[in-house]
Amino acid sequence: MSIINKMLQDLDRRQGRADAEASGAIPQVRGVFAPGKDREWFWRIIAVLMIAAVGWVAWIAWQLRPHEPVATELAFKAAQGAPRAPAAPIAAAPAPATAPAPVSAPATAPAPAVIAAAPAPAPAPAPAPAPVAEPAKATAPAAPARKSAPAEKPAARQARSAKLELDVPPARILEPPSQASGRVQKVDRTRSAEDRAEAEFRRGAALLNQGRVGEAEESFAAALAISPAHEAARQALVALFLELRRIDEARRLLQEGLALNPGNAQFALVLARIHAGRRDFTAALDVLNGARGVAQANPEYQLLLGTVLQRLGRNPEAIEAFRAALQGMPDSSQAWAGLGLSLEAQGQRTEAIEAYKRVQARAPAGSDLSSLAEQRLRTLR
Repeated sequence: MSIINKMLQDLDRRQGRADAEASGAIPQVRGVFAPGKDREWFWRIIAVLMIAAVGWVAWIAWQLRPHEPVATELAFKAAQGAPRAPAAPIAAAPAPATAPAPVSAPATAPAPAVIAAAPAPAPAPAPAPAPVAEPAKATAPAAPARKSAPAEKPAARQARSAKLELDVPPARILEPPSQASGRVQKVDRTRSAEDRAEAEFRRGAALLNQGRVGEAEESFAAALAISPAHEAARQALVALFLELRRIDEARRLLQEGLALNPGNAQFALVLARIHAGRRDFTAALDVLNGARGVAQANPEYQLLLGTVLQRLGRNPEAIEAFRAALQGMPDSSQAWAGLGLSLEAQGQRTEAIEAYKRVQARAPAGSDLSSLAEQRLRTLR
């Protein structure tokens, strides 16, 4: 043992001298330490983050991918399947025991599979299951109930193939009824005609105010051509014709207006004045009698009626008309003058003198009515 100990001590001493010489000869050389474990964790974290980023990008790309419009196709199927056959596949019995025949399985199996795929926005109307059950009894003999289960796979394939055939355009399903659309178009056309006639009338009024009579006449005529019932345009055109001494054209427009609206008292008065101006008192009386129901309370109507009746020699009726006119306008010198003439013709001298005095008090001095009243008073006195 002592020899072994000595050998070990000698080796230690030699090793120590070698280390001292080596450190003195190369002082710049240092020991290399093993790499630490903190760098390994850093790279592991980087790898996990990169994997997460790649997964997030893949999820976003999957979300942006166009999906199959299941609900739209189901809606097309519901709308197209209703008129094709009285019994739709949705209305089949879900229980496999009620359909023992494997032939009816393709018609009954697709319904639950299609409904479970996605909720349709509007469920299709379900026909009665009786028409499906009757062919199953007639075409299929007695068979075990568990044989209908293997027919589900071909039924699913048939449903997927039929799904591609229901790709019909939406306009075929959502087309509005033809009668309703025609009714709406008719109202729109009527309104557009009224609007265009009103626009032409306003344009003609503006042109007339600017003194452009010819263009105003064209605008009024265009308004009547678009809408003959536009009374404002007709009245403006009649007034324009009367001012231009185009009496026949004005009379024609008034007759057309009364044919469209017999209750227009203003048109009847103007047309009766045109007839009376031409000494056609019978035609004037016919026009006035036609408007009697709507113009009975109009004092101007009563005054014109009394004048026409007086010219026709019907003085008693004329006296009633003049008195009715004076109830509405008691200061009218024309009504008092007409009343005085009819009273004088009937031999009622005192009342006629009183009527002529009223004319002198109300008519302007030097006017025709004032001169007439003065002359008749001299004659009666």
